[in-house]
Amino acid sequence: MPNGGIADVGAGAAQAVGRYFSVISVIPSSLYIAFVYLLVASGSWTHPPDWGHAFTSLEHISIGGIGAFAFLSIGLGLVIHPIQFALVQFFEGYWGTGKAAQAIRARRILHYRRLYDSLAAKSTAASTEFERLGKARIDAPFRRAQLISVGEEATRALNYLPMLRDNIMPTRLGNMLRRYESQAGSQYRMSALQAVPHLLLIAPPNQVDYVNDQRSQLDLAVRMTFISIIASATAVFFLWPYGLWVLIAVIPYILAYLSYRGSVVAGFHYGAAFDTLINLNRFALYEQLHLPLPADTKAERLTNETMKGLFGYSPVVVKYKHPDPASGAEATSELPPPGST
Repeated sequence: MPNGGIADVGAGAAQAVGRYFSVISVIPSSLYIAFVYLLVASGSWTHPPDWGHAFTSLEHISIGGIGAFAFLSIGLGLVIHPIQFALVQFFEGYWGTGKAAQAIRARRILHYRRLYDSLAAKSTAASTEFERLGKARIDAPFRRAQLISVGEEATRALNYLPMLRDNIMPTRLGNMLRRYESQAGSQYRMSALQAVPHLLLIAPPNQVDYVNDQRSQLDLAVRMTFISIIASATAVFFLWPYGLWVLIAVIPYILAYLSYRGSVVAGFHYGAAFDTLINLNRFALYEQLHLPLPADTKAERLTNETMKGLFGYSPVVVKYKHPDPASGAEATSELPPPGST
């Protein structure tokens, strides 16, 4: 799979300072600046924190203070915004080729492979025993309900992992996005990573907006995870000399955990949006590329195998379908087998 995968699609839009900048960048940054302000105002730099004084100071902040607060929030958002894509890649599990990074990455991949095998085994065993009870006409309502529950939960958990074991990534978010990298459009043998950037240019605006909204939810969850981790480290830095006060760092840590789990859910919806975009707009893509519209799914898979070559800069030969200038109709021609020259 290409490095970055599905998160790379539309990354240019994600990097731009657009209408979602205030949500994705300023809000997490504002929360962090407010947290640091409370730490400083509590006096924890020089003595045990006085939280009453800190919150009173925040309530009575001056106009100049509000301006400085806004300036720092926007400034921090602008500094972090260009590395948003890199943050998503990091939380996906792309950690470089260094020995330490690869050792950790390999262990995490093996962990999720074992989880994949365990869930698949539980799902199969539950289904097999449920069928056995049915064939034997054994009346065991509790056991049957238990088997249904185990099977459903194992299947649900498997839906958060790639369909193929060899595609497993070292993180939850990476596995979710990798699942849709390989799954979206696969029933038509269409590569989502190749096709979706083209589809985003020809799909109806409401569908493009929907995909962008899902991407923004993913970016916001990842940004909140990152900011919360930084806030937790900042709290430790300020409060470690003061005993149990250092446990304040647990609050942003819990927020980081919840935000990361939210990013996995956002990744699910982002990938599902890709799948829907392909289902609804693939014929428009064929027309835009002047490829003959396939008569059935078999012909469509043949078309997409050849289209992969076109998108991958392979010298495949394709017979186009152009509008007839005289009649306004389109002249038809057959598409050769993939790889033919």
